[in-house]
Amino acid sequence: MDAESDVSVTFAPNDVMTATTTKLGVEKVVMVVEASDVIAMVTVGDKKCSEEKVIEAGTFKEILFKCKITKATSHFTVNFDSSGKLYHLFAFGLTLDKIDVQEGSEVSGDEIRRCQKGHFSSGGVGAKCIPCLPNQYQSKEGASQCNNCKDGFFSEEGASDCTSCEGHSNQLVCQGTTGKCQETKELNKVYGSQYYVWPVAVAGATVEQQCQYNKEKKASKTCATVDGKTAYAKTDFSNCDSKVTGDIDKISNKNVDPNTAKEISEEIKNVAVENGDVMNNENVAQTADILDNLIEKSGDDVEEIVRENIIKTVDGINERTSSEELEQGNSAFRITESVKNLGDKISEKSGDRLIVENSVGLAVLSPTEAQTSTTSVVIKSKTKDSFADAELGTGSNYQHTIFTADVPNSEKKPVTAALYSDDKLFPSPNTTDNLEGDFIKQALGDSEKGDIQMIASIIADVSYANKRNRTDLNGILQMTYQYDFSVETHYKMAYTYTEECNYYHPESKTWKTDGCETKVFVDEAGEKTVNCSCNHMTSFAVMLTFSSDYDVSEDYASHILLAISLGCLICTIIAYLPAKDLLKKRTVRLNLLLATSLIFAIVTFYFMEIIVVKSLKTGQAPKTASIECIVIAFLMNYFWLCQIAWMVTEAVVMYIMLVSRVENSHISRYMLKFNTACWGIPLIFPIAGVSWGGTHFANPKTCFLNLPYAYATFYTPVVLAILFNIVVFIRVWYSVNYNQAQMGKVPQSDIDRRKKQLKFAITVMTLLGTAWIFGFFLIIEQLNMKWLRWIFILLNSTQGIWIFILYVIMNESLRKVWLQLITNSSTSSHSTVPYSRSKVVQSSTQSSKCTLESRKGIDLGYLSRFRSRPLGI
Repeated sequence: MDAESDVSVTFAPNDVMTATTTKLGVEKVVMVVEASDVIAMVTVGDKKCSEEKVIEAGTFKEILFKCKITKATSHFTVNFDSSGKLYHLFAFGLTLDKIDVQEGSEVSGDEIRRCQKGHFSSGGVGAKCIPCLPNQYQSKEGASQCNNCKDGFFSEEGASDCTSCEGHSNQLVCQGTTGKCQETKELNKVYGSQYYVWPVAVAGATVEQQCQYNKEKKASKTCATVDGKTAYAKTDFSNCDSKVTGDIDKISNKNVDPNTAKEISEEIKNVAVENGDVMNNENVAQTADILDNLIEKSGDDVEEIVRENIIKTVDGINERTSSEELEQGNSAFRITESVKNLGDKISEKSGDRLIVENSVGLAVLSPTEAQTSTTSVVIKSKTKDSFADAELGTGSNYQHTIFTADVPNSEKKPVTAALYSDDKLFPSPNTTDNLEGDFIKQALGDSEKGDIQMIASIIADVSYANKRNRTDLNGILQMTYQYDFSVETHYKMAYTYTEECNYYHPESKTWKTDGCETKVFVDEAGEKTVNCSCNHMTSFAVMLTFSSDYDVSEDYASHILLAISLGCLICTIIAYLPAKDLLKKRTVRLNLLLATSLIFAIVTFYFMEIIVVKSLKTGQAPKTASIECIVIAFLMNYFWLCQIAWMVTEAVVMYIMLVSRVENSHISRYMLKFNTACWGIPLIFPIAGVSWGGTHFANPKTCFLNLPYAYATFYTPVVLAILFNIVVFIRVWYSVNYNQAQMGKVPQSDIDRRKKQLKFAITVMTLLGTAWIFGFFLIIEQLNMKWLRWIFILLNSTQGIWIFILYVIMNESLRKVWLQLITNSSTSSHSTVPYSRSKVVQSSTQSSKCTLESRKGIDLGYLSRFRSRPLGI
């Protein structure tokens, strides 16, 4: 409402309306409502206004009241006895440009009106009816929003209906959602407690919504097309007040002097501590002005309680105000300058002081004549990771030194050091406050690969009192930082980092290194200390720069090769289906079961990737494993061990065939026993792991096994199995090459066949086992190198391909089956021999073969032993 208006009106639509007036005498109140059964009552103070006239027209009712106002300032209330809509209000002859009206209505001069067709209003103070955007329409009056045109239809601004695209060459959008921003709901607690609803809009359109705390102003959002994608840009809230704007305005308008400083400092402290999360950048800048005013006008010295309130105010902003707001303008820099101003003011009085809160502190040291040309600032704490309980090192019994500074001070000036636990008040595009999230983005390919920087130490803004950013030091400023650093990143992002001393450049909002040298020391306990030697004074910190050799192509290669392997394994099983004689052989069945276990493992891996990527898309890796993640870890553990178990079984069968020479001995229900062992024994390990570790069994970032469960339930049985197979193959190789050849009982052709079979088996077992040897090294962070990862990918992801090559392509017996199958299929369509005759011919041929073989004089019983086994499988 403008300054000349005497009325300030707020009301809840369909319920109660209240107002105050400074009018005297008899005044009129006129209102128009919808619903003829509504009865309204108007009171001024404790007196009821008389209802003078009622005019009804359909569903509308116009009511005239006369009110007698006897006090200079009176409060009046309008009560409705039932629900209804208020369309017009004329109170005491005054304009109502600040009235809080309901949705679908607007304020126009001294009346409230419904929106016409093709328009809408979200209500509020000073609400206006807004025309519908292009490709929207509203066919009703009094609407609170517009509707979207259907695909194939369009509309122009302010339309009450949509028009078919057919036959129109200048339509705005007639291709579905192309060039449109979809409806978006946005909740920004700084600028409102309710959602801002941004409707469907065409590219290039700017949509406005009323600010929630100052409804006469508008927030805006532009629908833009960038890189071929149309979406809403960031909302412009620059015209909107925050929740605490009014409170800070009131504090700002108060007169500051030594008598009021304490009260005002308490008020601004309460706003920052209790509502810092809903402060915007203008509020922060205004708060800095209030703090500077307190420091300047508090007298010769700032009272202790006022000092503490100032530091608590800055601490509240640092801990609660969003980084997004602090990055705008120079509000963050101004609030840190207020801390320096406080240090300058209190340094004028003798004595050392330290004021510290959770994230902000201020140390002041006043040198004496007895001191040398260097002033030392030593900050200690009870615990090495604590900042709030810090004390000056002088006379302190605290063990942990978190910061020291030796300041060249031949002039013997007071030295101040403003301390900050993080870099929130030092915004920079070069640094991150979400290291893990940035690693995840790079790992998923959502951002370009590059170095990531992060402030790892406290920030110390060292200066002489009243002498800022000195570059003419008569000596070198020596600072020492001790810090603990640990970070959990994406499981594939093995990283290295370096420490470097940096200072903050507020004009460019960047961290720089010129004028500083860095030295890093590591004590016997492994804790790092960073020493910074600088030739100037400003805000200093230790910057960590992270690098990683991870490449997204590793993921692409792994997924593509695994998909090919999966297809090859399925083709391997399909290839044996027509070979009924081969399927009767023991080793063929074992090979196919090995392929089956590998299929299950690969499918489980893809489910694992889906769950992991889904969780990482949030930008933060989960801290605890979900139920589905634990299930995937269980299945991964189980199926990979099943694969290893079938490897061991093949080794055992080969030993029986080629060493013990009891291959033709009968093993009752051997497939039942093998299946029970290879599918049953591996189940013991993941069950034991889940029972042992519970939710800690699975790594929430990988959905694989957490250490030490991976050692106990996976790597230990895998290593034992690989060692067992190595021993067996050495024994079998020795037997095939020496023992049986020397005995002279086995024909050379059979020895060659056995060697070929052994080579095939060793090749497959080597491929399957060696992959996990490299996988074991990858879980050791220091060994997680790019070349090692690629070896693991190539070995592990191509297992199915090699099985297909060795078991199908290089299997002569299987090739003959398919060749005969293809030949028979080709010749059957051209054959004129009756079926009965061809059967006789086939029988005759088989009889001839038997006769020929019987004449060769070969021990057929001995040969049958080996012919019952496949070649190379």
